[in-house]
Amino acid sequence: MKIMQLCLLLLLALPVIAAQYFSLEQSPLALISAILSLALLILVLGQVLASLKPGLLRNVAGLSLITLLGGYFFAQFVSYYLQGSYFNQQFYYHFNLRSVTETWSVYWPLVAMFLGWLICLWLCFLYFRNRFEPLKPSATTLTVLLVAALALDPGLRQSAVASLSNPTAPEIEFLTEIDWQQLKLNQEVLQNTEISATAGKNLVIVFMEGLDVIYTEDEIFPQLTPNLTQLNAEGWQLDNLVPMDGTGWTMGGIVSSLCGTPLIHDLGLDGNVIMFTGFLDQALCLPDVLNVAGYQQVFMGGASLNFGGKGEFFKAHHFDQVLGRDELKPRLADTDYTGGWGLFDDSLFDLAVEEFNTLAASGSPFNLTVLTVDTHHPTGEPSASCAAYPHIDNSILDAVHCTDYLVGKFIEQLKQHPAYEDTIVVLASDHLGMRNNAFSFFPEGYQRKLYFNVLNAQSMVPTGRLATPVDLAPTILSLLEVEHNTPFLAGGDLLEGEVLNEADAEIFADRQRAIRFINGRYLSSMEEERRLLYSLRRTRLRDLDFSQQVTDTELSRTGLRFVSTGSDPYFILPELTLESREGARLYVTLEVEQDSTFTLYYTSDEDPNYSEANTISASTVKGENRIVFGLDDIARTGRLRIDPGVNAGTFLLSLIEIRS
Repeated sequence: MKIMQLCLLLLLALPVIAAQYFSLEQSPLALISAILSLALLILVLGQVLASLKPGLLRNVAGLSLITLLGGYFFAQFVSYYLQGSYFNQQFYYHFNLRSVTETWSVYWPLVAMFLGWLICLWLCFLYFRNRFEPLKPSATTLTVLLVAALALDPGLRQSAVASLSNPTAPEIEFLTEIDWQQLKLNQEVLQNTEISATAGKNLVIVFMEGLDVIYTEDEIFPQLTPNLTQLNAEGWQLDNLVPMDGTGWTMGGIVSSLCGTPLIHDLGLDGNVIMFTGFLDQALCLPDVLNVAGYQQVFMGGASLNFGGKGEFFKAHHFDQVLGRDELKPRLADTDYTGGWGLFDDSLFDLAVEEFNTLAASGSPFNLTVLTVDTHHPTGEPSASCAAYPHIDNSILDAVHCTDYLVGKFIEQLKQHPAYEDTIVVLASDHLGMRNNAFSFFPEGYQRKLYFNVLNAQSMVPTGRLATPVDLAPTILSLLEVEHNTPFLAGGDLLEGEVLNEADAEIFADRQRAIRFINGRYLSSMEEERRLLYSLRRTRLRDLDFSQQVTDTELSRTGLRFVSTGSDPYFILPELTLESREGARLYVTLEVEQDSTFTLYYTSDEDPNYSEANTISASTVKGENRIVFGLDDIARTGRLRIDPGVNAGTFLLSLIEIRS
């Protein structure tokens, strides 16, 4: 018995010790506590197994419990290795099979290490499984030991203490519970907004992977980023840009920066699967505004579009081309010149210059968004065309030095084109750098900030103004001189004033709770039973009643398509029963061939017929329209009639949903 326990202790201690080694706290007490926790867990495990009769039950229980413990401790090690901390939001965001398969070429050694180590655990148990006698401790003793083990686990203990010291407020159930003014949130995002926008200057955004301000501090890292330093002198910076919950990883940072709301949700531990289920697809983001203004939009990134849901997000928000590893690799002169994540940044920027020239030649305003990858934690992977950083031998610093060189070269190439004079260039961190092998060089107590520099913009934000990533979309639109009417939930134009200030820290928890509720319930079209009251996707064509002026009806995965032969086409939805009208909203995405009017008819007890007195309407424009109607004032039962327009032609309704 003791030999098996000692064997398991030695094996399981490996990831526990490694996790504490990579912890940003580097606390000896935390390491001792973690080992004590592990020892108690193994003691409890041994006694539980000893109480079972030898045979199938003991074998299955032993292998299952050891696999469960092994999975937990190795996952904990991976979390500390990648980000220096216990399980958190960004860890869960990437905790799914797709993330593993898309990063196999980068992290396969970790997977191989886990499988080999797990086999050793299994063999240890199988060898000793029948070689011990039970001590028969009482159930109370085992319970006490288990509770003590859990309490001693540093990660669990810190999470529990944080939870107890910051009690969670009751979840929001209705919009009426939100104090919009106090929380500094824009209620207009819930209204039916007919997007209007006029084109301004061209836009180039370079999101630099994990490259925050500290790398540009010459006193800390001499001559690490000479090109960014020069570009800082040419442009202007946000010098107080700080992260917030939901912005701490690549997609969190990008979504927050483009959509004016952080990537937080109330959907549990779904990982980046949420990006494939319609999350925030009803939010109006910077590229949606630019699309209405007539911009050509291209995203380019060296990594796979499947990782983190990048491809789904950019396609849902009107990028004309979304180009990742698989799309760009065939364009390389040497298709074998790729790294673990995909294209190196030198290849990416060369292709981005070509794309800039093509977009500039089109004569239309454009948005070119580029995402680098060479500086990805924990060790970085600098391009072969770059020289190493001469002052410190460190792979992340080599990668940062390389990205600095490539960004400087990229901007110099853009300057050679006449279109540059009419182009706003934004250089920004996608998020603060996660734990990497350069952290040991960071001064203790240094207040880290996100990097943000703007070139070619006349206006600038006053020094010291507090900013968060959700403020970037409205601010960039203002810099572009794009006139628009699009509201953003949590962000504001920093040129006009500060959105949040230091005193708002006390409302931050309630603010995030409200954002989480609105993101999931009103800015996304995920088919959740507790939210989705009706969906066209679940409707059969025969369940809809059409007017005589509707022909060639077709209901497919792309939506409901039909032809109107007159000025009064309409169809009636199936019988609908709303348990509660409060907070219910109708979401419609409609494509029409000419400007028109969308009208919703409903019945009431006083007027059981469809009449002009019981209508809600909105103007529509040629092309795609997104419409939102509040249903608080309609009857709880009945059939809604939809009149999509007052003209002949083809109509496509790709989305009709009613959600609470």
